Amino acid sequence: MRKIFSAIAIILGLAALVVGIGQRTVWAPPETLTASLEQPAAAPVTLLESGIGTVSGHPTEITIKAEGKFSASLVRSADAEAWVGKAAHTSITGINAEEQTIEATSETGEKEVPNPAGADLFQSTENADKTMTYRWTNPDEGSWTLLLAADGKAAAPTDVSVTWPGDTATPFSMPLIIAGALLLVAGIALAAVRTTPRNGSTGGGGRRSAVRSPATGATPVVPAPKDGPGTVAKVVATASVLALSLVPAGPALASGVPTDPSAVSTQEEPNTYPVVLQKQLERILGEVSTSVAKADKSKNAKDLESRTTGALKVLRAGNYKLRNDDVKIDGPAAIDTSVIRSAAVPTDDGATFPRSIVVVTAKDSGASTIPTALTLTQAGPRENYKLAFATPMLPGSEFPGIGVGDQSVKLLKDDADSLIMTPKQALERLAGYMDDPKSKHADSFAENAFLTLNAKDQKALVDANKDAKISFKRSVNTKDTVVVAAPDGGALVSGNFTSMTTAKPKEDGGTIGLDKTTAKIVGVKDTKKGIEISYGEPMMLYIPAKGSKEKVQLVAAEVITKGAKLLK
Repeated sequence: MRKIFSAIAIILGLAALVVGIGQRTVWAPPETLTASLEQPAAAPVTLLESGIGTVSGHPTEITIKAEGKFSASLVRSADAEAWVGKAAHTSITGINAEEQTIEATSETGEKEVPNPAGADLFQSTENADKTMTYRWTNPDEGSWTLLLAADGKAAAPTDVSVTWPGDTATPFSMPLIIAGALLLVAGIALAAVRTTPRNGSTGGGGRRSAVRSPATGATPVVPAPKDGPGTVAKVVATASVLALSLVPAGPALASGVPTDPSAVSTQEEPNTYPVVLQKQLERILGEVSTSVAKADKSKNAKDLESRTTGALKVLRAGNYKLRNDDVKIDGPAAIDTSVIRSAAVPTDDGATFPRSIVVVTAKDSGASTIPTALTLTQAGPRENYKLAFATPMLPGSEFPGIGVGDQSVKLLKDDADSLIMTPKQALERLAGYMDDPKSKHADSFAENAFLTLNAKDQKALVDANKDAKISFKRSVNTKDTVVVAAPDGGALVSGNFTSMTTAKPKEDGGTIGLDKTTAKIVGVKDTKKGIEISYGEPMMLYIPAKGSKEKVQLVAAEVITKGAKLLK
């Protein structure tokens, strides 16, 4: 029996050693695992959701291959959905780690889209030729999507593979090696032990002799183990069974890490996020200022198409035309976005358009530098931001210090009633006050050098033309109004007035002489019928929150000559 138990121990020990060492060598799990996408239907857009950025808590490496050049643009998921719209697209939503496959769906629809590369909606864009390796990093809280496209016409890349670290842990390997070594030693030791026969053979021709103790004369007896003579063998056998029970059925495979319920955060993420991030805003402002500077230099209205809109586009184009006709007027103020002094970037709980941003920029941070207040508007997800308002701030005016990401900054409507007056009322009352300094609403506005100078200039014009009827009339272009809530509960309002100055002779046969600029525009030096001169007056106001004792403040303003016409 001893030899049988010895053989069993040796065999089991060898088996445990082979399996234990094999788990670390021959049967070792792969260090990396890869999932690939089965070829879906061709579409102009491929969307990669952030779910493929990690597998079982491990970051992945995403490899994208295409036949030619393509772009990968990172964008908030809601904005990606808005940009895609009704276009055909493939959505890669996650990884099946067990089957090592990529989960994806395909939607039919429009077969062409605009080329998305570098569009303002996207936080960043990377361009590649035939292949790209991408590691997912969310630039901010919320859900993000990587949008792939060729040029909007050709099929977007769908040859996507995802690689992640495999689970190379072999927790049973070392116990098996140790148990195997012990079993092997025990088996060899058991085979080498020689035991004395029960009756003590002397080898003397089979004769028996009793060896007596010199002290007592009793026969010495080696006591048997308490549990009987087979105890060693039983212990070895039991260890062998335990060793066998530790051997897994096959090599370990990569698997998901169990989630610890206590480690799951119960804190809800905020559901509103800034419509652009800081780096994104800096890029947009740089492109806008470069584009507008090009137009200002060429004095070609067509160069305004890509990055201006609304009143600013109309006023700048009119200025170019007058100057191209040799009318001696100043050009529009240059736009320098080198330094962002403040940025009222609204937060959004989805993909809502149009969007507007109010920013104060300057060429430097010097205290004597006059900053410029800008309003940019994005009409839709596939549109870039365009400059709708750009006016120097007035001396002594203040603009709230706001940083990108402030949750209190939101777009408001012109009838918002959370202020001391609605934005619509504020603009209408300001227009009336500028027409007539004695307006009943004059006391609603804080004293301001621009308003004081406007009143003086208008009075001087009337006093200098005693024989003429001079009138002033301003109207609010409501479609140009943009309202953004400020952190303190107030609001910034950018708007635009059309100002008309009309001069008529008081008596029939009277004559009104014209200044050189107006004469150049209309082509005559005087008129007996009268003249109407039009101006554009972009304005930015700050309206305090309801309940405040403060007055409405004029933050930025400018007067731009639009044209003139003779009355008939």
